[in-house]
Amino acid sequence: MAADRDSMAANDKIRRMVILSVWAVVLLGLPLWWKTTRVYRAELPYESINKWKQWETCKPKFPIRVNVHLSEAEQHQSGNNPTLSDVTQGVIKRVQELNTARGGKGSLLTVEFIPSKPWTGSSDKDITDRASAIPGTYDFYISPSNLTHASIRSQRQGFIQVQTWSTDHIIETIVETSKAVFGSEEKTIRQLLDTNEDTQGVHKVQDQLKTVKYASGYQLTFSLFSGDASNGVREWKMQEVIHAYLAPFIKTMSTVSKFTIESQIQHYASLAFTPQMDYGLQEHYLTPDALPNFINAAEWSLASTVSSLPSLNFLTYVPKPNESPLVIKTGPGAPKSSTNSFLIPRWGGIAILNRDTDRIKEHPELITVKDLEPVMRVFLSQLRDLMGVTDLSTTTQSSSSFPILFHKALNEAPTTWELDNLLRRRSAENLVDSLATISSLAQLVRDTPNMVVLDHIQKDVTEALQDIGRSCEHLSRQEYVEALAASRDGLVKSETAFFDPTMVSMLYFPDEHKYAIYMPLFVPISVPLLMSLLREVKRLKEKKQAQQDKGKDSQSHDNHEDKDDKQE
Repeated sequence: MAADRDSMAANDKIRRMVILSVWAVVLLGLPLWWKTTRVYRAELPYESINKWKQWETCKPKFPIRVNVHLSEAEQHQSGNNPTLSDVTQGVIKRVQELNTARGGKGSLLTVEFIPSKPWTGSSDKDITDRASAIPGTYDFYISPSNLTHASIRSQRQGFIQVQTWSTDHIIETIVETSKAVFGSEEKTIRQLLDTNEDTQGVHKVQDQLKTVKYASGYQLTFSLFSGDASNGVREWKMQEVIHAYLAPFIKTMSTVSKFTIESQIQHYASLAFTPQMDYGLQEHYLTPDALPNFINAAEWSLASTVSSLPSLNFLTYVPKPNESPLVIKTGPGAPKSSTNSFLIPRWGGIAILNRDTDRIKEHPELITVKDLEPVMRVFLSQLRDLMGVTDLSTTTQSSSSFPILFHKALNEAPTTWELDNLLRRRSAENLVDSLATISSLAQLVRDTPNMVVLDHIQKDVTEALQDIGRSCEHLSRQEYVEALAASRDGLVKSETAFFDPTMVSMLYFPDEHKYAIYMPLFVPISVPLLMSLLREVKRLKEKKQAQQDKGKDSQSHDNHEDKDDKQE
């Protein structure tokens, strides 16, 4: 009996050791399995992102400096002359009153008026030679005249002539001129930086519908599509045309973006539909409803050389002889389009070229520079719209009580005023787009626990926020070129992080998929393990209960014997 009890005890011990060893492997393996199947997620700077999103870290400011010059000749002639200090202080006070009247919102374009040297008002040449080369620094030259008006020159200079040579009148004229020149830009930037996402989306659609997204470089593709090779077109002088018309624009815009240019010719590029015929005027025409279907995507090859740069297309279409002349108008007898062209927002422009009969006789196989002059002027205007160059002459006339003439460059290149405007707006757009991308990435990471976030993603986001901070600092110091470069770096890094291919490697492998894969393996094993553990626990309880009962019986027997002994 003793040997049997020893054998049973040994078997029980071995069984428990086996069960405990198996469960030890399971308990130690589960954390290891959970750790090895988890995706790696580097911590993103969520707190910094939220602060930037609400512009708590840095509120962008766009300082502008205006040097005010009063006519020295008038100072000598009049006995009661306005002083520069009175004028500048009065202008500053008036601007503060306007800000208070509109709800106390500070102006994002903080215009600082500085009293400067007087000028004689006799010669503009010396003044033009002293034009400011610093973006955001301008000179206002004030002189008397029979009629109040302003002339905004292309070299950061404004000539303001006032009818009444008094301090109050000069102040009001300067303030109104500044408001007319900078007011529209300030409104646009304020809308861009508005933290209200709903209003921001509306404003962005309204203000940036035509403008392409900012990039450090663009590829311009000029295409000549000939409806029929029988019209004799074999060559066009695009290289000379680009040098004559486009080079000044590209050179001026190099501060903002670089451009690469290519051209192509394609014959037998027929339309996908038949133009309508105006028999009264003996001309074919396209209605505005037909313009969205103008490009024959099935047959026209718009492919260009492989490039990572965003592409802008400018297409010149020469119609077939039996469809010429081809114009754009609303219907028969209606006036035709003056440019015979149309713009496709964020894509490019299209112009229809009806060749002159005499020109065809002289050069049947060649489209000359002169032939392309009206087309290139249209393309230049469309390129300005696509790049976001604001025509300030349209904004100044509608918001001033006196005439304001905005001088344009003869070669259609952006003026310094327009370029400065573009630098500030593009910087604001890049800041907003960068923060929107980073905020979307942070929200996506929060909402998708199984998304991989590697260290280089964290690094890109952190460096993007640093670039945004650098851009904000450059803006506050009126360093607009450097601010644009920093904002561009931030935009590139934020988009690199957002579109990183590792970000979606575990997007469609949540925890439910883990359970679905491993449960068919673990459940058949876990059931016998769990049952054996329960049975062993039950045996231990029964054994413990038996020992307790045996102890009670032994104690009862001892107590009974003690009682008998006492009775004896």
